[in-house]
Amino acid sequence: MGTTFDIALILPPLTQLNTPYPSTAYLAQFLGTQGITSTQRDLGIELTLRLFSRPGLTRVFDLLDDRDELPEPAWRALALRDAHLRAVEPVMTFLQGKDSGLAPRILETPFLPRGPALDRAQLDAFGPMGTQDAARHLATLYLQDLVNLVTATIDSGFGMAQYQHHLALGAVDFGPLHERLQQTTLVDEMLDDLADSIIAPVVALSVPFPGNLYAALRIGARLKARSALVIMGGGYVHTELRGVEEPRLWQYIAALTYDDGEGPLLAILDHHNGGPDHRHRTRTSVGTHDARVDKVPFTPAGDYGDLDLSLYLQLIDTLNPAHRLWADGRWNKITLAHGCYWRKCSFCDVNLDYIQRYENTSVVELVDHMERLIQQTGHRGFHFVDEAAPPKVLKALALELLKRNLGVTLWGNIRFEKSFTPELARLLAAAGLVAVTGGLEVANTRLLKAIRKGVTVEQVARCAHAFREAGVMVHAYLMYGFPTQTEQETVDAMEVVRQLFKADLINSGFWHRFVLTRHAPIYREAKAFGVVIPAAAAAPFAANDVQHEDPTGGDHDRFDDVLPVALAAWLQGHDLDRPVHSWFDDMPFSTEAPDRVERAIQAAQKTGNRLVWLGGGVYPDEHGVQIHHVDGELELPCDEDQAAWVAGILGAATPDQEPLDIRDAIDAFPGDWAAFTHQWRAIRAMGAVLI
Repeated sequence: MGTTFDIALILPPLTQLNTPYPSTAYLAQFLGTQGITSTQRDLGIELTLRLFSRPGLTRVFDLLDDRDELPEPAWRALALRDAHLRAVEPVMTFLQGKDSGLAPRILETPFLPRGPALDRAQLDAFGPMGTQDAARHLATLYLQDLVNLVTATIDSGFGMAQYQHHLALGAVDFGPLHERLQQTTLVDEMLDDLADSIIAPVVALSVPFPGNLYAALRIGARLKARSALVIMGGGYVHTELRGVEEPRLWQYIAALTYDDGEGPLLAILDHHNGGPDHRHRTRTSVGTHDARVDKVPFTPAGDYGDLDLSLYLQLIDTLNPAHRLWADGRWNKITLAHGCYWRKCSFCDVNLDYIQRYENTSVVELVDHMERLIQQTGHRGFHFVDEAAPPKVLKALALELLKRNLGVTLWGNIRFEKSFTPELARLLAAAGLVAVTGGLEVANTRLLKAIRKGVTVEQVARCAHAFREAGVMVHAYLMYGFPTQTEQETVDAMEVVRQLFKADLINSGFWHRFVLTRHAPIYREAKAFGVVIPAAAAAPFAANDVQHEDPTGGDHDRFDDVLPVALAAWLQGHDLDRPVHSWFDDMPFSTEAPDRVERAIQAAQKTGNRLVWLGGGVYPDEHGVQIHHVDGELELPCDEDQAAWVAGILGAATPDQEPLDIRDAIDAFPGDWAAFTHQWRAIRAMGAVLI
């Protein structure tokens, strides 16, 4: 770059309210290495706090006062106007974690004005000691009632984690979106005010999801009218808008960037600043720019810089333990590796760069970034945003974290690999792992092969068992409606999931209905997968999702309502012995063996050769050796030589030492090893793992 200049990195409303979506932070980190100054704004949290404040609600109620017709909940809210204006700001402050003393007032006194969501509240799950969580749950439901009030009376496209989502979901014609952008609601007025406060010659808008697109275009139009260079990128752009041919789009923005934003954005800035034109993976009103350039290494972690993390809300909007991770807590986002190391699944966008290009970084560098983020944000929680965290990298990361004695909390997405043995799961848990999410998808042998998932039901069960035994929560992504999937196979998949819940191998799950996309192998190989794609007019705007027919599959619509109901019951420990076919009026019995999952987890699991000691101090004494661990202590009777061996071996096996092979350790044992195996099993239980 010849001359540095300011660029504003903007996350339009709305994504998450509990923690910043990491895209702008990743860009800020990269641009900083290039000497480019940037500022970040999350207009989602800013808009939410502006709307749900005393002045914001006053404007809402003033509009409702002038209406002759309102739905019943709105009349109720209007009648309690003063109570809402009294409660809203204390509630938002409480949800920001700044006023814990409000909890007993929320729980014990008539403080929160009731609405439909609050009326349905169930607090049984929190228990007598869960005061803060119960109060946050009620406060979240109160906020949901306010959101629903705005949706029902002011702006039908507004939501707690999205804005005008319906206008950008699926195959989209630009007409309705363009028409809506010409209108202005109270929410739009507040968004316009926020857009007008952005002062920068260059503005980059990150659009990861459909629920960000409308606001991005609205912001872009206002800034473009002030002669700002407006660039738009992100997950939605590089999946949905790769072939966009809509001329009206350029009224709102100047350029689109595809795939990782760092390289394309840097090239645009260089060109804008008078440098050579090496724009690539970029589209403007004159066409696509794709110069041949060296790839920019991926950015594994962000720089949250001037984002005020104290603004974010600690919400409890669900009792699903895995979903709660998304909405509760302030997580630093980090990427262990770019892309997917498997990249074979037939339903996935494996033809796009964000999946296809696999690239990792050194574990030492990753942990350096983690220490930097802890210092910057004050938060020790990390969410791995990988497509699937590689087992080898996770193992090395855990060892490095333990070596540095860094107390962190970790969670992220994995593949249910056989590499995740009980031993590795214990190591990861000791390093801070609390939850994993992974795809079981169709939970059927034939279909897992068709999907090219590379796992079996048995493998998933054993992997989940390993994590659960280590105390790690497991969430399963589930799929139905895959081409050629019969109703019998969906019922059998339900039976597998029921068994997993009954065996306490998964804590939660979520059923997704299959969606065909243009960047998945199944689109290119439609005939081989039994898919019929009707002829359709070319979509001039978003065109990733593809309508398709499944002539040999079952009636997938029959499962839309039942699957989430059954799943919710199993999550709460209900109906675990109920036959799965009985959830329907007329459906075949499952053909799955009723003990398939139980038999799978009885299989012997392999161990590694490296011995790692996860416990504490080891002290020989007159009785043998005393071994300490965070869960307790063990007095192990043995002779003096054996006690010295135990102390020496475990001391040499700590994560900060050179790798110790268990075979070398056994060779050095003073005595009959076979006679010592009972004591060794006790030591293993205290924290000696083989990885």
